[in-house]
Amino acid sequence: MLAARAFEPLQAPIRIAVNLFFPVALVLGRLLRIDPDRIKKSFIEVNNQMVQARNLRVPPEELLLLVPHCLQYSECPYKITVHMDNCRRCGRCCISKLLDLRDRYGFNMGLATGGTLARKYVREYRPRAIVAVACERDLVSGILDSNPIPVLGVTNERPFGPCFNTSVSVPSVERAIRYFCGSNKG
Repeated sequence: MLAARAFEPLQAPIRIAVNLFFPVALVLGRLLRIDPDRIKKSFIEVNNQMVQARNLRVPPEELLLLVPHCLQYSECPYKITVHMDNCRRCGRCCISKLLDLRDRYGFNMGLATGGTLARKYVREYRPRAIVAVACERDLVSGILDSNPIPVLGVTNERPFGPCFNTSVSVPSVERAIRYFCGSNKG
């Protein structure tokens, strides 16, 4: 199997080209009646491949996992938007499993209600790398906003529609974490 390798002198120009081409792709997609989420999903995949080609490793304390508040079970009486450790880890949503990953690997974690809070976490933790969970729209926005910090995006699952009792593949999140931190834990 062939693996992509980054050619460091071209990383910045390639990222600029991708970021400039993305809005053009959205306009062309609209003209050609291509689902915008499909284009955004492709952008996320290209971004993830470019990030992984860099083969970047960071210590866990320099990694930030950003997750959306809609992962929390909507009927939960213990709101975790201000303090994630309010979670009672009952298992009705995936937050408890994500907190278990945080405890095992030692990375920073933020639960965001939107882009403003996500940017606050980036300023607060000053990560060298980010693993972000969100819908396509929010992931694309976050990837573009976080540049030049490398972001691996994991799209959330929305069985009940957007922003309500969403979920995420915890193994996919763990793979992204292990990519940045190495696989010597767990």
